[in-house]
Amino acid sequence: MDDRRLAMLFRLGRPLSGLYAAAMRLRRLLYRKGVFGVCRLPAPVMSVGNLTMGGTGKTPMVMHVARLLAARGLRPAVISRGYGGSGRSVNVVSRGGPVLLD
Repeated sequence: MDDRRLAMLFRLGRPLSGLYAAAMRLRRLLYRKGVFGVCRLPAPVMSVGNLTMGGTGKTPMVMHVARLLAARGLRPAVISRGYGGSGRSVNVVSRGGPVLLD
């Protein structure tokens, strides 16, 4: 994408940033008030992700972090909601050993 087109997209999206910020504040409030449930897990959890889909380096970062943890004697498990993961279920990619999914 050329610089002019990217600049145009930023200009178009800028007015929506306030709306997005308000929505995130409302979401945080609903979690604090208990409207949205929270699930406590029996193990530490690390999330690698962002709002951008594809091409931002999430997979290589997960691989790097998993190798660092394994080198320290830990057995990291990797789960994924899959490409464009909008569902509530997850896929087990690794349980601290070989990769189970491609």
